[in-house]
Amino acid sequence: MEWSDNIRQSDWIRAIPKLGLDLVKNNKGTSHTYIVRDPKNKDMDDVRGLIAVLQVNLYKQANRSIFNNILDFGVEEEKIWKALGML
Repeated sequence: MEWSDNIRQSDWIRAIPKLGLDLVKNNKGTSHTYIVRDPKNKDMDDVRGLIAVLQVNLYKQANRSIFNNILDFGVEEEKIWKALGML
């Protein structure tokens, strides 16, 4: 699949629950940032539960990083593309 700049934060926000991951609105700093977390690690202070951070303005490299972090967590590539509505 070809990478583009058109994956927005709202696309990730819709996709993350479909992947079985937790999505948490950041309470620190900007209120527009979301955190993707391991659903098995409910301790918000435990950095080991952090998978990715979803900023407001995402660019190609940021999307690639989020995608790769989710892949590294163990989610299959095809499932991620489907959750994003790109397959």
